[in-house]
Amino acid sequence: MACTKNRSRIWVSSATLGFFGVLLLQVSELWGAFASQFSLSVGEEYSDNIFFSKEKESDFVTLIVPRFSFYHAPVGETVPTLSLNIAPKGQIYARHSEINNFGDDFSINGGYTFHYSPRLTFNFSQDFKRQGDARLTGLTDTGNQLPLTPTAPFPPGSTIPNLPAQSLRDYTPAGHQLSNNFAFQGNYRYRPNISISSGYTNSYAKFLTRGGSDLTQTFSVRGIYNWKNEHNLHAGYSLSIVNPRNGDDGVIHDFDFGDDYFTSQVYKVQITPTLNLAASTGISINTSGNGPSIANNTTLIITKLWEKAFLSGGVRKGLTPTFGISGVSDTTDLFANFSVQLAERLNATATSNFAFYDTDQVNFRTFQTSAGIHYLINSWLSSGLYYSYRSIYGGSGATNTGLLEKGTVSASNVFLSVTARFDIWPNTGLSRSEPFSGGAPVLRTPFPLTSATPAAPFKQPAVPPRPLPIRD
Repeated sequence: MACTKNRSRIWVSSATLGFFGVLLLQVSELWGAFASQFSLSVGEEYSDNIFFSKEKESDFVTLIVPRFSFYHAPVGETVPTLSLNIAPKGQIYARHSEINNFGDDFSINGGYTFHYSPRLTFNFSQDFKRQGDARLTGLTDTGNQLPLTPTAPFPPGSTIPNLPAQSLRDYTPAGHQLSNNFAFQGNYRYRPNISISSGYTNSYAKFLTRGGSDLTQTFSVRGIYNWKNEHNLHAGYSLSIVNPRNGDDGVIHDFDFGDDYFTSQVYKVQITPTLNLAASTGISINTSGNGPSIANNTTLIITKLWEKAFLSGGVRKGLTPTFGISGVSDTTDLFANFSVQLAERLNATATSNFAFYDTDQVNFRTFQTSAGIHYLINSWLSSGLYYSYRSIYGGSGATNTGLLEKGTVSASNVFLSVTARFDIWPNTGLSRSEPFSGGAPVLRTPFPLTSATPAAPFKQPAVPPRPLPIRD
């Protein structure tokens, strides 16, 4: 067991150091197009179950979150290909002053896209998070990032969306824990209509209070054929090595094939992809003898974009890890996301997710829904109001996992925040724009004929984001 823990630490340390090592290798270029920003968010959150347990304890929590953001773009480009965000969190509890803290919760995340040549691109994504005693919502990211389809490249210079198993960290009971998700993807365009992608992901969780760790590594390869511009026919294989907290190690082989289908519509004399249907099916095989041995592997994602809104939803099914709760699971995940621009400075978002996990040890299901509005007061000041509800139901065997209670555990949270942004480099002062990650959502494919363009011309704020400044 000690060797397993040491290997886990080595893997996650290597992944983290490797990611930031890539950043350091680019130092000579960073000063050619570098910008940084500091933001300070102050908010008040009410939760009716701050420890996310069956014995509910409610509280009002004041949150103070300073965030340091760094961006880089190649000379002549305005879209950052590198981003890094560091955000410690301070928490002041009205009724539980014994757990007041600064830094028990914090996150470090970022992404890097390296265009080696017009045909070869490498993408890196890193997301590290530390959680303390409580399970709060706080400063939910309600951006315009769309779910990744099987053929979609990573969003340039950004962190990729979490998969269902990674989202389980918000459903575990109170206790300090660490989680780290590293992902790499390489895309090579062999011909104008043939692309090959391969990747590696490393998801690690360390449960500091309750003990144990969870590690999942995935190696993948996929071939993509662009047919008549609107179809990306693809076939892929992935190998996942799962080392869960309960010791039921697993080896999962995924085989699938499918089609990403695009349609186009004219907006202001500009033809851009506005509808995407991604469907694939296949088989997942667990050869370890622990957990489900075989399952259908299916992905269905539908995304529709309008001039001032987008809607996406779908289902994912296959063998997945369970973030330390149990071993390999036959998981079905249904999700939906909606975002709309209500006015020039006012945006609203809503999300919903339901997942069912079937393991040898225990069956459980999760449900989460949230809604929020974001108002841009001026170029440097914004406010937001968010509501979220989440629940988890554990069946028989739940008490044996240590991270799951039998029956239903739920929590409702309401969060109000104000955020001020300040430019650090190359200009210093109150920010003149929203963060660079803002803007319209994008449907992405690996081919230039249907290359990533804003899928709908979202109306920009009164003070639009400026290009990333370039310094020679």
